[in-house]
Amino acid sequence: MLDPYEFNTRAYGTSRCGTDDPRFPVVLEMIGHDRDILDLGCLDGTVGSLFIERGNRVTGVDASRSAIETARSRGLDARLGNLEEPLPFEDNSFDVVFAGEVIEHVFDVDRMVSEARRVLRAGGSFVVTTPNLAALGRRLMLLFNRNPHIEISFTGDAAGHIRYFIRSTLAALLQKYGLHIERFASDVVNFNAAGTWRSLRLARFCPTLGKTLIMQARK
Repeated sequence: MLDPYEFNTRAYGTSRCGTDDPRFPVVLEMIGHDRDILDLGCLDGTVGSLFIERGNRVTGVDASRSAIETARSRGLDARLGNLEEPLPFEDNSFDVVFAGEVIEHVFDVDRMVSEARRVLRAGGSFVVTTPNLAALGRRLMLLFNRNPHIEISFTGDAAGHIRYFIRSTLAALLQKYGLHIERFASDVVNFNAAGTWRSLRLARFCPTLGKTLIMQARK
């Protein structure tokens, strides 16, 4: 069994996304202001610090030892933890649970989603972002018999993805645990593998073609 602490410490010492990432405006709108937020897979607090800037109180959990101290320095109550295990929080503790680019790394997604629902307060939101297997760029790569960025091992520059979702499968997983889909969006539609040809506008109108699935579900 892969040791998540060892892998994450090696592969994810710092966040790989910048604050200009097109996912952020969509996510920040869903997160809101003045809320108690649990950031699953918080890494070095890059995203959590943006939540704090909006007046939120952020608790983070991550399996990267090297990232936790940086996250704490950015104002998160960051804790070392394994998302394959029960979360160390009481029921109904948070207004929002955020899982940004993390569900694709988890073997036991059923436990993760059920635990997210457990720690949410009534009416709270679970906000999830994850790569879209049916993104336009991936579809085009398959059409030309190329691997659409699907990893086959944990060697080399692997990101540690073990599963991929499309809109319907992500929604079905959240609904399975009594979460009601409130909003679905995406960030950008890429027309080439490098993402140098892309459209933000098309992602707003056709989010199922977008690079990232961004879903908000209510308890």
